[in-house]
Amino acid sequence: MSSPTRVLHCSGGKDSLACLYLLQPDWDDITVMWCNTGAAHHSTIKMMDYISNVVPHFMEVNSDQPAYIAENGYPVDIVPVWRTGFGMSLDSRWGRKFIDWTWCCAVNIWAPLEKATRELGATIVYRGQKNYDMIKSPIRSGYTENGITYIFPLEDWSDDDVFKYLGDRVPPHYKAGEKTSRDCVNCTAYLHENQERINSLPKNDRIEVSVVLEDLRACMQESIRHIDSIIGR
Repeated sequence: MSSPTRVLHCSGGKDSLACLYLLQPDWDDITVMWCNTGAAHHSTIKMMDYISNVVPHFMEVNSDQPAYIAENGYPVDIVPVWRTGFGMSLDSRWGRKFIDWTWCCAVNIWAPLEKATRELGATIVYRGQKNYDMIKSPIRSGYTENGITYIFPLEDWSDDDVFKYLGDRVPPHYKAGEKTSRDCVNCTAYLHENQERINSLPKNDRIEVSVVLEDLRACMQESIRHIDSIIGR
């Protein structure tokens, strides 16, 4: 039997879960696709094990985020130029590398999903993107490119709408105060919405993230001192 030509990109967060349940009448014609970065949060792995056993078509796409950050640096919201790969090629005195989080997500999540979607021959892709979201792609529901139409069933929903729709199906970490899906367990970016998730990590994972952020903080403080000396503070 050939694979369905419709795909749901599912992260395991509240929005993609809401899409999953909304689309339940069409499950026979949809492939639920998840990208396992090799650093997936432990609870997300459990959730995907569950989803893979209840939907007819499930595809796990793989990338290697740990290898990527070992070579290119940890993803951060503020990138010190001297700590990038190119910056360190000019001055090797520096230590840990950092990289813009958009590159890390693109290489380890977005690009692998797009590649697998095209190889599957999909013509429709569902995602949980909402206009309400602070961070979202520039395309809107109904956009078509290279033969693929992107549909956002929740486009006009709010977070409250999602929580009300899911009810008891909301992942427990949201009830504990976390704000987003649980993607890479060692993510050191998205700090404006990531504090609760980091605080709830198992000890060893939390230590890894904290050490990286301490290094980033020290690096940024040095740059701030230079700025302050120039502007007279």
